[in-house]
Amino acid sequence: MGENKHIKLLVDGKNAFPEIIKCINEAEKSVKINMFIWRADEIGIKLAKELIKAADRGVKIFISIDRYGVVLEKSEECMLSFFHEKLTLSEKIKIQSLKLFYPSLQSKEKIKDLHMPLLRKMLSHPNIKISRKIFKADHSKYYIFDEKILIMGGINVEDKENGKDIRGIAYQDYMIKLAGREYVKAFREKLENYEDTLENIKFRLNIKKKDHNYFEIKRHYIDLINSSEKYLTIVMAYFSPVEEITDAILKAYERGVKVTLVIPENANFQNDSNKKTAYYLMKKTNNGINTYFSPKMLHTKLIFNEKTISFGSSNITKKAFNQLSEINFVLEKGEEYLRKELIESVNENIRLSEKIKTYKKIPYNRFMAYLEGFLV
Repeated sequence: MGENKHIKLLVDGKNAFPEIIKCINEAEKSVKINMFIWRADEIGIKLAKELIKAADRGVKIFISIDRYGVVLEKSEECMLSFFHEKLTLSEKIKIQSLKLFYPSLQSKEKIKDLHMPLLRKMLSHPNIKISRKIFKADHSKYYIFDEKILIMGGINVEDKENGKDIRGIAYQDYMIKLAGREYVKAFREKLENYEDTLENIKFRLNIKKKDHNYFEIKRHYIDLINSSEKYLTIVMAYFSPVEEITDAILKAYERGVKVTLVIPENANFQNDSNKKTAYYLMKKTNNGINTYFSPKMLHTKLIFNEKTISFGSSNITKKAFNQLSEINFVLEKGEEYLRKELIESVNENIRLSEKIKTYKKIPYNRFMAYLEGFLV
């Protein structure tokens, strides 16, 4: 089967942001954005300008930006948040703690605060509504245009997603564009009623609300691992040693599944926790799991086998599984071109990566791994 023009894989911010801007420019009625991180850097300012232009021509804009994200916005890169201004004492303490433990992530230069006129214009614009003060613990990222186009995945609004981070390390991640009212309708049905309405495409989510929680992603990941028969590939930004997940992976390996794990060589956060997980899995399988350390900062949250592909916003951490709202795109069958593109992208990352031959070659700081595991 040929490529489906209604479904498009967007690899990295260099492909995702031009598509997002194109959709903003073509929007006629509405744009809804749900975002975790939105920095006051080049791409953050660019998107804001495009949204103001859309609002000026009558498009209704709604932006939901999680207050939770301000701690990360202010503790790394340019350290400027687009939507969050004054900080609470608790947030200041958390930010200083992250700066203490991860000193290499902050710009050494004072970045000029150029976004305030844009922010004031957005806050006063009659066609723009912004939710920015609520601590929702919502880690998901998605855009909806005119109720007929959905773009979702793992990419925040920040320059490092559009190239390299402050350390000069290239970032890598995915978004998916679904063009068609049926996709947006299915997405909303899942968010609102937790129902799946499409045959081959699903959405798996954690939803944290005031009156109730609906968490299914950990179970989804375990089911995906358990259903693997030939191969299982995990490309993960942040991978804590969550027992139910590591047990499922070890059982898959024991029944003959080819298991491949790809993680960043130098993750911006949780690097020692990542290495601890890789160390454990390789030791338990006598170095049988194919483990690769990527020179890129893989911000990716991807798991796939011969049947199912799942990627989006959810890492493998206790916090992702139990505390954060998350959304993953899941392809269960069909759209073989999409599977091919994704596997080619992963294989390209593997070609650039170092294969780890023995767990004895995986050093990690036990104290930091413990601390990261405790926190996340």
